[in-house]
Amino acid sequence: MTCPRCGRPQPPPDSPGAPRAGATRYCVHCGRVLAGVRWVALPPDALRPREPRVPRRPYAGPPRYPAVPRWSLRTWMPAPERSGDEGPLPATPPREPEAVLRGTAGLLGNLAMTTAVLAGIAALAELWRYGLLVASRSEALSSAPLAFSDALVTLVGLLTPVAAVATGALFLRWLLLARGIAATISGTRPARRDWTVVLGSLLPGPNLTIPGAALTEVEHAASGRPTAERPRPSRPVRQWWLAWAASVVLGVLAVLRGLGDSTQALADSVLLHAVADVAAAVVALVTIRVVTDLTELLAPELRPAGREAVLAVGTAARTEVSAGADDRVAAGGGGSGGVGTEVG
Repeated sequence: MTCPRCGRPQPPPDSPGAPRAGATRYCVHCGRVLAGVRWVALPPDALRPREPRVPRRPYAGPPRYPAVPRWSLRTWMPAPERSGDEGPLPATPPREPEAVLRGTAGLLGNLAMTTAVLAGIAALAELWRYGLLVASRSEALSSAPLAFSDALVTLVGLLTPVAAVATGALFLRWLLLARGIAATISGTRPARRDWTVVLGSLLPGPNLTIPGAALTEVEHAASGRPTAERPRPSRPVRQWWLAWAASVVLGVLAVLRGLGDSTQALADSVLLHAVADVAAAVVALVTIRVVTDLTELLAPELRPAGREAVLAVGTAARTEVSAGADDRVAAGGGGSGGVGTEVG
């Protein structure tokens, strides 16, 4: 044993002069009491039996219910009325075709605008690359603008086709919905089946004529023209048709010219890609106009004309108003002399 005060070792208990067993021991050097108990610090839960840990089950996805739950996170909503035994909730009524057409047209407008912006950026990137090609004929160019031009052309060259394909797919969806509504309005059957329109819009060659012809038929039926009359495209539809055909032709020419190995072929391909991107941007913008106009013809949305505002207040004298003047009172004028108008 060692004294905690002076640190000197103590003689063993059986040595001469050591205290007897059971007596209080003191340090033989400094006289400090030598405690016979050794304190050991343990954490509070060291002696408590631990509960077995239950392994957590892997995530199995969102909860599934055999029927529509009756509870709701929106506690302020009134509970469904119960008549006798609790039955299933009424099914949600399907959306009307006109509402689906308006929603599709709104989404198509946003997507077409995104495509137009990306195509414009792609055209500027291609023109910049063409300018660098022209400048490199007379002097050496630094690597920084070349690397930035390559990165920009690659980025927009990947994003623009994706946006264009998504816009085209949504346009076909809108076109099929519009053909159905137009046939219902005119009481006729479309001249082409849906699969014919979709296939003709994808195949090279027929895609130059079938989309424009389908738009012309939709416009003819939505305008209320006689069914015996031959459909003729209006100016917006004709502009869209020409822009679409020019965009398809320019795109094919740019791809075919890019297959050449000569330097002139590569330069011509860059210039054709820029022109094709400009044509794609024009098609996207004209698409927004045509889709918006035809959607208004097929599924017009009733909007409030305005609100009533008091412009002047006359005397408070009450006069007798005949029953035939009730419409004038509701329109803003009344027996009290108030003047109202409709502010749009």
